[in-house]
Amino acid sequence: VLPGPTEPLPEPLRAAVEALRTEALAAHVRFLASPALEGRGLGSPGLEAALEYAVSQLALAGVAPLGPSFFQPVPFREIREPGGSVELERRSGETAQRRTFLSGADVVVPPQQARSVTAPVVFAGFGIREAARGRDDYRGLDVKGRIVAVREGLPPGEVWTAKELVSKYAEGDAEERWTEKVRTAKALGAVGVLAVEGEKWTERLTGKEKPESFAFRSLVESTEPLVVRSSPVVLEALLGAPPKPDEAARALPGVVATLRATGVERLGLSRNVVGVLPGSDPSLKEEAVVLGAHVDHLGRVEGVIHPGADDNASGVAAVLEIARSLASAPVRPKRTVVFAFWTGEEEDKIGSGHWVRNPLWPLGRTATYLNFDMIGHPWLAEEIRTLATGAGLPDAEGVVSRLKPEEFVEPGLASWAPDLGPILARAGRATGLTLHLDWT
Repeated sequence: VLPGPTEPLPEPLRAAVEALRTEALAAHVRFLASPALEGRGLGSPGLEAALEYAVSQLALAGVAPLGPSFFQPVPFREIREPGGSVELERRSGETAQRRTFLSGADVVVPPQQARSVTAPVVFAGFGIREAARGRDDYRGLDVKGRIVAVREGLPPGEVWTAKELVSKYAEGDAEERWTEKVRTAKALGAVGVLAVEGEKWTERLTGKEKPESFAFRSLVESTEPLVVRSSPVVLEALLGAPPKPDEAARALPGVVATLRATGVERLGLSRNVVGVLPGSDPSLKEEAVVLGAHVDHLGRVEGVIHPGADDNASGVAAVLEIARSLASAPVRPKRTVVFAFWTGEEEDKIGSGHWVRNPLWPLGRTATYLNFDMIGHPWLAEEIRTLATGAGLPDAEGVVSRLKPEEFVEPGLASWAPDLGPILARAGRATGLTLHLDWT
């Protein structure tokens, strides 16, 4: 959505937008990202202080709690000494070969609730389904109820060096590299994924991807496949021989694996903060627009405080200031507005997930949800140029030269909510902003 002639906002909304105070936004961010709050890690006094601060600001603005209190209790699971194992059995006739790989050397089991799965193993090659390139590693394989062994990265060959494929399957940290492959395996019914890493295994394990010593997780029993990352040695044990560069995907008769996650667990309790501004229209007030932002950040990591000014003091500041502006406006919004501040977002989306399962406002009467996350990102002209070029704009360079990076915004939109696109485009034109609508 490019800059151009602005569309006037409806008068009540224009007044509310003009009432937003830059100095108030900056003050909120300064406090939330201050050293005293120590990065607002889950379970820390700093996060509790930030949540109390959100409550005080809502109360000062005249926003009421949604229920008897502003707080919604959120239980969570603290996991220490996470570990686990992979146990393999290759049976041929009356003989069986068994091997066990423990977490920390040849396998890494991400911190999670204690559980295990035992199932036959299917080797799905690189775990790729790309019809446009004529490849489906799952063709002819039945993986429902089975554990899928998948190699990292991309197959050999020039066609697999395309930037979009590298970005999709082979770049980033472990979670980013494996997201698409795990999603595919899950969609086909796999109960476990043995994610086989390559030659960088040792470098990653002793560097930026060394195993976590503790983590926080939701109390909800996981329905996701149990994912275990492994070294190439595990794949060789599965196949009974070193794999070829593009080893054919196939069933592995007689091969059964047990993937196991372990850890010491403790129950913890945090809180969401929720306020409400009743709508002014007698019929529309039964629907709500929910504005949300997560309050927590990383806290202390190896003794270093991560303040989280952008992630996500910026989003919390925005929701607090919007709440104040709307509550003080002479004309209230027609729909009810719910202001939600989540806990535990960085640690498994614990607070927002708890809301979805235990909403204080019915989900069926929620018109839309707007999430404010890292909205203080300082866009650079080069980043905008890359987006403009990728979007296929005929005059990408001209567009970049005419806009101001500080007036550029990239909202993310769900593909299943197409109605929000035109609304955001109209808002962009009305405020003079340039938008890149990121449909996911």
